[in-house]
Amino acid sequence: MSNRSEIEKLLTQFTPLEMDFKRIYEQTGAPVSENDFMKLLKKYGRMPHTLKEEFQTVIVSNSSDIPADFPRDGQFSDSQWFLEHEDISVRKHPRYSPASYHTHGFIEITYVLKGTCHQDFRYPGGQSEALKLPEGSLCILPPKLEHRVMLFDDSIMINLLIRTSVMKNTLAELVAGGHALFDFFLYTLYENTRPNYLLFHTKGDTSIRDLILDMINESCMEKQYSQKALLLMLGLFFTYLQREHSEGVQFSRTTSAGITYIPQILSYIQQNYAETSVEDIARHFSFSTSYLGRIFRENTKTTVMDVIQQVRIEKACELLASTRISVQNIAEMVGYSDVTYFIRMFKKHIGITPLKYRKNI
Repeated sequence: MSNRSEIEKLLTQFTPLEMDFKRIYEQTGAPVSENDFMKLLKKYGRMPHTLKEEFQTVIVSNSSDIPADFPRDGQFSDSQWFLEHEDISVRKHPRYSPASYHTHGFIEITYVLKGTCHQDFRYPGGQSEALKLPEGSLCILPPKLEHRVMLFDDSIMINLLIRTSVMKNTLAELVAGGHALFDFFLYTLYENTRPNYLLFHTKGDTSIRDLILDMINESCMEKQYSQKALLLMLGLFFTYLQREHSEGVQFSRTTSAGITYIPQILSYIQQNYAETSVEDIARHFSFSTSYLGRIFRENTKTTVMDVIQQVRIEKACELLASTRISVQNIAEMVGYSDVTYFIRMFKKHIGITPLKYRKNI
């Protein structure tokens, strides 16, 4: 594969596994049952790993064991969907596949490349939600969110699977850069005790569409440093979302009403960190301080004051690294009138004093 039009053409074709799924659906009027799914996985050996592999010769397995790819108790593990060397996997969602609820420990991003699909969610406490996703819809699913996909026509959905450790340890450094919306991604994906999706309606955004097709191509080429290339593409992907679609993000209906304010609050802190306080923020958004605190307690594992301190220290680090301004003046610039208190807060967050930090840089 070498260009996007060839990839799109290949994506529209039915793979051998999809044809088996479709045949059963047309015969029974229902998705593949658990027993039939297990039989098919024994026939094929396992779920195809890449688009390229989907069209390769069928792997025949003589094992009588339950296939490794079948989720026990609806819970997928990383090892069932990632090769050992992989942190990012790009796949086409098999059409007519079983519509069973499941969870997993990794992050999943679903993108409707063509047509329409249905995605359902179940939340702790018995609540549920059903979405009809038109072309261009992009949904970010955090770990442990119970969900299912229903795709029983010629529509095409692409799945980007990302190990949680990548988002925590690498992607934040590569892409976040203090951006309020990406900070919110981190809170929602990892700190929220009630997992909820994030939905973007990218519609005719060709930048997102083309980049996803390029990621499919990269995953199929199997060249050296392919995972590194995919990680950089993923960073660009999140940058496009931040830059072009920050205003259109949609949250789960089960999310508390206050969570929709968090990106705005984070953005306000980024712009006013040196002069603002919890009271100022509450007044700006016409909240009581107790309501503002409750929003953060319900939806994150941090406080408004902790975020203010974090942003101030991050800005101080930038000034220490890029200027020769004195520590006392930097303290004042980022919002600390007491330099001793600033040094104490800096050491608490960074582990060393400002002067030691500058010397190391």
